[in-house]
Amino acid sequence: MFDPFFIYPAETHYDDLDGQMILHHPRYLLFVERAQQAWLEQVLQAPRFDWRNFPDMYLVVRSLEIEYLRSIDGVMPFVVKLWCMEVRAAVWKVGFQICSADQAIVYAMGSRTNCKVDLHTHEPTLWSASFFDRFSDLKRAADEQLQKVPLPQRRKR
Repeated sequence: MFDPFFIYPAETHYDDLDGQMILHHPRYLLFVERAQQAWLEQVLQAPRFDWRNFPDMYLVVRSLEIEYLRSIDGVMPFVVKLWCMEVRAAVWKVGFQICSADQAIVYAMGSRTNCKVDLHTHEPTLWSASFFDRFSDLKRAADEQLQKVPLPQRRKR
């Protein structure tokens, strides 16, 4: 079985930065998208993001929530940490944190809810049994680890 927390190493580039030399806010979500693609490829054992041969990759974003906690300043390495928060019928909710490379600093956190859709009708459809089983196992493992060592929480307002 895979580690319940998927760690995706990334790095900012000059063209990711805004005029204040910090990571431009929509870029955070771009890195989450790239991390999710890599995670799906790993868990589904797909050689590349190929939804024609791996229909569980044919999904749409149903909702997205992000809280920006600290800015990423300049060109630097960081990681995107993903875990399964929920998997049911046609829904797959992924939690994420964008952290310093050593995971000591959390720059942003949130969740992304995906919906599996049919390749032809584009209507919600069930995940394959292998997808459902693998991510159910990953969710249980993540829940167990989070009970022992919780992730940093959102800021109190």
